[in-house]
Amino acid sequence: MPIKIIKSEKGVVFITVLMIIMVMMILAISIISISVGQVMISEKQVKRLQAEMVASGALGKYFASQLNNSTAPGPYSETIDGHTFSVNFTTSGTQLDIDVGY
Repeated sequence: MPIKIIKSEKGVVFITVLMIIMVMMILAISIISISVGQVMISEKQVKRLQAEMVASGALGKYFASQLNNSTAPGPYSETIDGHTFSVNFTTSGTQLDIDVGY
């Protein structure tokens, strides 16, 4: 049995469909923006972990120079996956600071 739609209700169905479409678009845009944010956070974490690995290697390089009785290594740069990390050594007394910039 077909359902009769009164003339005054025809516009209500159209508005309802438009509102549902708008809500779905807002949800889709929200999900996409959250995903993009997560990707950016992940990229920063990867860079930070790479910088930690460069610092670990720099520590080994510093100790190797001390074992060979040579001067402390100067600033240098290391490139990993297209990102350049600059390494600087600072010593004061018995403290060694390794600064890795990225």
